[in-house]
Parts: sequence; C-alpha cells; structure tokens
Amino acid sequence: MRGRPRRHPLGRVAQAFPRIQERVPGLRMVVVTGPRIDPAAVAAPAGVEVRGYLPDLDEHLAACDLGVVQGGLTTTMELVAAGRPFVYVPLAQHFEQQIHVPHRLAQYRAGRRLDYADLADPDRFAEVVTEAIGRPAGSLPVETGGAGRAADHLLELLG
Repeated sequence: MRGRPRRHPLGRVAQAFPRIQERVPGLRMVVVTGPRIDPAAVAAPAGVEVRGYLPDLDEHLAACDLGVVQGGLTTTMELVAAGRPFVYVPLAQHFEQQIHVPHRLAQYRAGRRLDYADLADPDRFAEVVTEAIGRPAGSLPVETGGAGRAADHLLELLG
C-alpha cells in the first residue's frame, strides 16, 4: 500500500456532512483530530470545521446534539456522563475498543456502535447519524462520589 494515500476515517465522517445536512438543515459539524493527526490532512467539505485540539472538548461534547467518536473509553464515558447521544466506531484490532468499551457502555445502555465498514458508505453513515440526532441518549446515569468512596475504603484499610 506504499505510495497510496490512506483515507482517514475522520475524512469519511466529514465527507458525509452534505448528505446529513440535506436531512438536518442548519447542521454544524466540528471534527476534532487530536494531537496526532494534522487537521489539514482531513479532507472536509465546506461547512465542516476541522480542529486539532479543543481545550474545552468536554464542554463541546456536553453541548453536542450527537457525538461521533472512536471507541475510546474516556471520550465515550464523557458523553455518557453528559447524557449525550453518540455513535462510536471502535478500531478493528483494538482489544479495549472491541471488548472492554462496548461492555462498559452496555452497562449504561449508551452509544450506538458502528464498524469502520459503515463509514465507507456515506449514505449509510448519513442515515445512521440522521436517525440518532435529536434522540434522547437514553443512557443510565454515571455514578458519582467515587473519590469519597475510595477515601472511605482507604481509611477503613488503614483503620
């Protein structure tokens, strides 16, 4: 595959934007690449904002109508805690994203899983996103007070 440009999944998400926008007028899409991907490497149509880093990503996630994310635990649980609906696309050969994260998300009844193959068809991806936008997340609340419980357990052990 040397010499052939690899089409990044973020580019596939961005390329589906016009199809989604036809179904959801006024839609805004922000693609966040993170620190390892140059935002300029993501081919995005007009109307898609591509950012490399957002210092307030948690606030963007909490305000979104729908998150479309890779299947990492931190970002998916941020969306669960914020009560936001999301679609996640786990890496194919990644144990945590294939096994652990889906198991954890199932405990909260959160997220809709897609395979990378679903990103290859922009119409199919647009259909999935359109169906998910505006629906309530429907997930169970994330427990709070973990630090206090941990401190209580430590005090009990040291007791």
